[in-house]
Amino acid sequence: MTTAATVLHLRLHRAPFETYRSLFTVLGDITPVVQALPPDRALLQLSGAVRYFGLPPADLADLLQTRLAARYGLATTGGIGPTRLLATIAADTATPGTVHVLPDDPEQQLDFLHRQDARRLPGIGPTLEKKLSRYGISTIGDLAALPPATVQRIAGATTARLLLERAQGTDRRTVTPSGPPQTIASTTRFDHDVLNPDEVRRALLHLATDLGARLRAAGQSARAVELQVTFADRSHTTRSRVMPEATGHSPALRDALYALHSRLGLQRARVRAVTARAGDLREQATAAVQLTFDRPTESARALEPVIDRATARFGRGAIAPAALATAASRRAIGAGGQGSGGHGKFVDHRPRRA
Repeated sequence: MTTAATVLHLRLHRAPFETYRSLFTVLGDITPVVQALPPDRALLQLSGAVRYFGLPPADLADLLQTRLAARYGLATTGGIGPTRLLATIAADTATPGTVHVLPDDPEQQLDFLHRQDARRLPGIGPTLEKKLSRYGISTIGDLAALPPATVQRIAGATTARLLLERAQGTDRRTVTPSGPPQTIASTTRFDHDVLNPDEVRRALLHLATDLGARLRAAGQSARAVELQVTFADRSHTTRSRVMPEATGHSPALRDALYALHSRLGLQRARVRAVTARAGDLREQATAAVQLTFDRPTESARALEPVIDRATARFGRGAIAPAALATAASRRAIGAGGQGSGGHGKFVDHRPRRA
């Protein structure tokens, strides 16, 4: 097992997607071995940078945090370990705004790993965590102490082999240089763990509205849509679909996200955040649009340029679907709140002159 702690897992708090893309220039000034982990994380291999700059990994991480804060106003949290696994867990257990640096001593690294909750191990989601809990397995150390045959009965042969390797600190994954993919992403993080599916759907509506506006502003259409749901235990699940045609139409994006969310069947899941990504981008001018001969759909498409002009003049959120209006706004417009379907109504949030 590699013991030198030179892998940095960096989380960028509330980084807009445009900022997330551009900050890779700053990361690349320290090391060329940077791997994007959208929507808000990155992995860096600092071994070469340590030799080049003559600075320890902790000082390089501090330098990066200072530059990102100065240039973008971003708060960051990091973890440094000998592998992707340990660096990620170190980052997840770090105090916000700090970097948790693991020692180079392999025994101390393994002791740190074995004290962590089993759910922090990649490959253990909510279902497997419950199964392990029924066997009295709550920490990674508990898992590492089990006979392989027992883990196979619980998790299956392939998963068991991978889990036991990682529980002993072995992670065969490397930091692979890659920039952020050609996508536009939007994320909503809830202030509390959300159980109400209606609240999640309102968040999806917000994401679709935001993605559509940004696609149209960039002159882009998306053929693929991806939904990532992050749970209270920091595990996540992702679903994607290919659209019938490339689109920047917010209702089409909304319907795709609703369908992906329904497929997950998360009636009792505690949701921490939802992220939507529009991918397989192409120039809007070259994208074919199929006429629907459906009056509400065509009316909504005709309305979008008007909304976009209002957004450009008065700022994002000047006009938004009624379902996203504040409770006060909905009271003000009476019964015209959330539509039962279709394309929703739009509420003008601009301050009114006396």
